Amino acid sequence: MKAFMDKDFLLDTPSARSLFHHKADGLPIFDYHCHLSPREIAEDRPFTDIAQIWLGGDHYKWRVMRSNGAEESLCSGKAGWADKFVAYAAALEKSPGNPVLHWSHLELRRSYGIDDILTARNALEIRERANAIIRERGDSPRSMLKHYKVAVVCTTDDPADDLRWHDAIAADPGFGVAAAASGARCSRILPAFRPDKAMNASDAGAWRAYIAQLGAAAGLEIRSFADLTEALSRRHAFFHERGCRLSDHALLVPPFAPATEEELDTIVALLLSGRSAEERAREKLATAVLLHVARLNAKAGWVMQLHIGALRNTNSRLFRLYGPDGGGDAISDAVIIAPLASFLDCLDAEGSLPKTILYSLDDTKNASLATLAQCFAGSYSGEKGVAGKLQYGAAWWFNDHLDGMIRHLVQTASISAIGPWVGMLTDSRSFLSYPRHEYFRRILCKVVGRWVEDGELPGDEAYAASLVRNISWFNARDYFGVEIPAWAAHIR
Repeated sequence: MKAFMDKDFLLDTPSARSLFHHKADGLPIFDYHCHLSPREIAEDRPFTDIAQIWLGGDHYKWRVMRSNGAEESLCSGKAGWADKFVAYAAALEKSPGNPVLHWSHLELRRSYGIDDILTARNALEIRERANAIIRERGDSPRSMLKHYKVAVVCTTDDPADDLRWHDAIAADPGFGVAAAASGARCSRILPAFRPDKAMNASDAGAWRAYIAQLGAAAGLEIRSFADLTEALSRRHAFFHERGCRLSDHALLVPPFAPATEEELDTIVALLLSGRSAEERAREKLATAVLLHVARLNAKAGWVMQLHIGALRNTNSRLFRLYGPDGGGDAISDAVIIAPLASFLDCLDAEGSLPKTILYSLDDTKNASLATLAQCFAGSYSGEKGVAGKLQYGAAWWFNDHLDGMIRHLVQTASISAIGPWVGMLTDSRSFLSYPRHEYFRRILCKVVGRWVEDGELPGDEAYAASLVRNISWFNARDYFGVEIPAWAAHIR
């Protein structure tokens, strides 16, 4: 019987163990999609309590706790951190197979050197041991990024955001642009453009209020669709000046309902008057906004990330109590391939398809999306070829567990080329979540190592090593067009 989470955790062949320990482990991390707070990084206030770090906004953990009968006060509510920590430990004991069991123990080990199995019985003891280390070391957002060798962090930011915290970070002599260029062990903290609120007019009042904010940020009054696109263009340029090279988009279903300028002006005028638009009209607006941002991305050399299939806020009572991101989201089974194909084809036909990463919460779409990505992966208009220009991204959100990652890797590799793949995204609000990259790298080495052992890949160590190292770090480093801190750029 193997020990729980020993040094060879998940590495079930000699090749897997060699690949991870000698090739993948310790490489820098490119966190190209996350929900970390730039304000917390800018202020860099020391942490005080692992319970608060773990449970202060992590809906993964809340969902597990609710499933195991924890009262809401112990999840998103006002119970004390000690009680919450014990309740989480109790739920963890009842959640074998759930990735939070592995993530939590990896975080205890890699952050605090605690190898004990977390249970309700020892939860308070482990909390105190972790908290003592946090206080002694002065752990903070920046120190954790340094601890985990995070080279780049791309946060998720609204186009109307003034990016003041990003500006503060960039100007910081100890952690900003100059420090990163000098070789100091610090991370590049960059914004990512998330224009979802401009696309989503399901609530006419909320959309109208947001458009006023966007217009104020862009320095114009939005009265027409042309005004809306001009405002987005100005904010896109504003983000570009601050190092942004990615846009993020959350799509239940990829929209594709082309419309004329006149139709779009009518829809905008209707919404600005405070009246609701019919579903087809909202789809036309969403399509037009997404196409516009994609064209801006192509022109500026940005990467577009499409996160598809999250059915948000299904529990209305939970939404009223907590708001979004409370853990009331599910996997949608909506039809997505046909409209997405039309959207991509529209951009490709006019030479405006940017580098694009597709993600699906519905893993039954793995094969479909992998094949679709291949349809638009090449260069057909004389432009320079880009490895992995359009690719199917990592197993995302509810799929970033052992079984989901293995299934995703095998299916994607069977249909597409995983050599140029940019690997793992963190997609987290916690500064302790970076062991998820180790988790992914172990699974990657497990899969590739098995291929080598079974004679499905050449036994030449350099062959498999190059594949694993590129997917773990180098592909992302080269793909996004972001200036890498000197300490990470020099790694070979």
